[in-house]
Parts: sequence; structure tokens; C-alpha cells
Amino acid sequence: MKNLLIITREVNEEDDLLGFFIEWIKEFAKHFDRVFVIALAKGNYRLPENVSVYSLGKERGNSKIAMAFNFYKYLFRLVPKSSGIFAHTSATFVIASWPAALLFRKKIILWYLHRSITMKLKIAEKLCYKIVTAAEDSLVGFKSKKIIETGHGINAEEFKTNRNWTDGKIEILSVGRISKIKDYETLIRAALILKDKNIDFNIKIIGRPIMPSDFPYFEHLKFLNEKLNLDDVVKFIGFVPHNNIADYYKKSDIVIGMTPKGGIDKSLLEAMASGALILTSNEEMGRYLGEYSKELIFDYGKPADLADKLTRVINWSPSEKNKTSDFLLDSVKKFHNLENLIEKIIKLY
Repeated sequence: MKNLLIITREVNEEDDLLGFFIEWIKEFAKHFDRVFVIALAKGNYRLPENVSVYSLGKERGNSKIAMAFNFYKYLFRLVPKSSGIFAHTSATFVIASWPAALLFRKKIILWYLHRSITMKLKIAEKLCYKIVTAAEDSLVGFKSKKIIETGHGINAEEFKTNRNWTDGKIEILSVGRISKIKDYETLIRAALILKDKNIDFNIKIIGRPIMPSDFPYFEHLKFLNEKLNLDDVVKFIGFVPHNNIADYYKKSDIVIGMTPKGGIDKSLLEAMASGALILTSNEEMGRYLGEYSKELIFDYGKPADLADKLTRVINWSPSEKNKTSDFLLDSVKKFHNLENLIEKIIKLY
């Protein structure tokens, strides 16, 4: 039998950060007889019958000692039955599972995206068989012959909708954790410029602070928004479960990402899959924007340039918007298709 063991942080379709991984597990399940998932925690999910989820009990408040005991109990039970191990997002999972992988001669493949290059990642690189990532540029400053670029893995059907471009209020969206690297201040200051131009628009910001440094930054953003008298047009929506996020993309005309160069913003790819137009300050996105790169990439940290690009896109004709929307959708399907990503990973085993 051909089975796969997956190690991940959480199996929960409602989680705003990891809810998308449910679709990955479903796709893996199409190619293996059994899929075993060891997760730190679990929530609500619907998965095929050949998928078994083993929680370490974080959602029940288990101690770290209890979780470690459960981890190795499941690990040494499931590794012998598996064709390989897929460690999702965390180098720690590679290091922790390596003894069992070595003993039973199983390959470990790590999925890694983070900008931070830690000592744990450097150790995991020595222990794993391959590191797969959406784009090599995601691993800024980290080089290894083990790195394989696979695309992000977007289920376009989940976000598919029929677009109808009208002359009404422009709905603008930005999705992501509330943190400094997301540069929401640039979006807020660009909103002031649009408001002074009497452009009819709304901006929704979906996301929440997570790390300790995020919370004072969030308070700063709310204070700035109030200070600039933008509460009527810029709304902080907060947490939205992953299984509800597609509706926000479908109802938005333009989705904006303000991160600097490096890596690929998954929320922008999801927006492209929904047919929305996007604007980004991440130059790495250019290879997926083709001839529209100049119009859809603005200068990082420059509200005036963002406002200028937004104004131009807003004023495009419906036919130009449709043409661009169709191109962006095709680009996601070509470079970041979920089925293609899973097939690339499976071939490595």
C-alpha cells in the first residue's frame, strides 16, 4: 500500500492562516491509499474516508510534555506504514521526525515559505530529502540544492465567480496578518488621497494581530485611520474563517498587497483566482502579471504611487478590466494550480 504521513500545525477549515491546507490534504488523498495527519491541534474539517487525523491535543490544553509523548507515539506507529513524510511549514517537524525517518528509511520533504532563515531551518536542510516552496525567492538569502519551486497551490474552483464590472462604488480589499511587514499604513494614506479625489470606494482589511509586536502596530493603524478621518471608508474586519474568505474576494473589485520584494503573497493569488484585479508592491509578482506588471506594481511604501495606480485601474473600461481579470486567472491556473503542486511533491517520493 502507498501511504503518506503529513505533519502540520492544525487541521481546521475555519483557521484563517492554515484553513487552506484542508484542500491540500484532500488532493493528497486522491493519490495515496491512506493519508495520516499528525497535527498540533484540530478543529472543524471534512476530509475523505482514507484520511486519519491524530491531534497532539493543543486544542485541549495539553502540556508540551504530553504533546511530545503523543507525537512520538503516533510517529513510531505511522512512519513504518508510510511511504514518506511531508512536514508542512515547520523545520521543527523535520528535526523531530528525523530519528524515525532514519530508522525506517523514509524520505522527509519540507514545505517552507518563511522569510526568516533560522538555525532550525539550516539543520532541517541537512536532514530532509527536499525543501519545496512556492517560489525560491520566498527563502530570501537561503541557498540549497535541495530547494524545489512548486508554485503556491491554489484551488481556483474555490474562488471562481462571474465578474460584472459596473460604475458603482469600488470595493477594495487587503488580506493578511496585521503586522509591519504588511505595510497597511501605506494603504491607509493612499485611501486619504482617493477620498480627496472624490472617488467612491470602500476598503476592507481582513486580518488580525498575532505576534506581540503586532498589537501596538494595530493600535497605531486604528489611531491613524481615525486621525485622517477615514473611518467611513476604511474598515478593519478582523478575523474571517478560511471557509468564508472566498466570499470577500468575490465581492471585491481590487485586492491590494503592500509587502516588500520577496516571496509570493498567497492572498493575491487567491484574489486572482476569483477574477479580482490586484495591485502589489512585491516585484516578485511581476512574472505572473505579464504585460500588466507596470500597471499593477506600485512602489513599496509610497502611498502616492499606490493611489495613482489605483486611480488608473479604477478608470479602466469594463472590457479592459475583463481582459486583465481573465489573464490573472489564467496565470494562477498555469503557475499555482493545486493539482500540479501536489503531483510535483508526490513525484519526489
